[in-house]
Amino acid sequence: MELPDFLEFAEFNRLRERMGAEQLGAFEFFDPRLHLTADERMALEAGIETGWAALRCMHDYTLAYKNSRVLLELQVPGTDPQAPVYHLAYCRILQNRRREHPQQNLMLGTRQPQASAWPKRVCPDCLQQLQFQGYDAARTRHRHYSERVLEEFDLIEFFQRYPIYPLPSKVLLALDSVG
Repeated sequence: MELPDFLEFAEFNRLRERMGAEQLGAFEFFDPRLHLTADERMALEAGIETGWAALRCMHDYTLAYKNSRVLLELQVPGTDPQAPVYHLAYCRILQNRRREHPQQNLMLGTRQPQASAWPKRVCPDCLQQLQFQGYDAARTRHRHYSERVLEEFDLIEFFQRYPIYPLPSKVLLALDSVG
C-alpha cells in the first residue's frame, strides 16, 4: 500500500487551512526509555527519587531525566544542612558525589524549590560550570559581579535560556548516563 504525499493531499490542506495551521508539525515516535509519560511529567513537578543511572548530562552540562531538564536537590555532607542547594549542571560537586556514593538516590524535579525559613540556593559550582551570565568565582577582579549573579539568580530566567521540555531525542541518544 502506498500512502499519498500528504503535502499535496487537497483534503488535508483544506483542513489545515480551516484550522489556521500555517506550519507543518513535527512528529516523533514515543519511546518510553527517552520520553516522559504524562504521569512522569506531573511527578517531576513534585519531585521524583531515582539513581544516578537515570540522570543525563547534556552537552551544555545541564541535567536531564529522559527528555526533560531537571534540578537535583542534594545535601552534601560537610555543608550547612540548614542551607541546602539545588543543582542545575553536572558540576564538580556532583561528579565527586557520584564517584564517592554511586548507589545514592537523588531527588529530581522541574519546579523551583519552595522558599522556607532557610531558602534553598542554586549551587555556585553549577553556575561556574555553565558560566551562567558570566559567573566566574575564580576571578577575584569580578568577584562582586559573580556574587550578584549568585544572589539574584532567577530559575525562571535560567529555564528561558535552557528550556525544560522537550529535549530532542537525537540529542538524548548521543548521551550517556552520569551513573
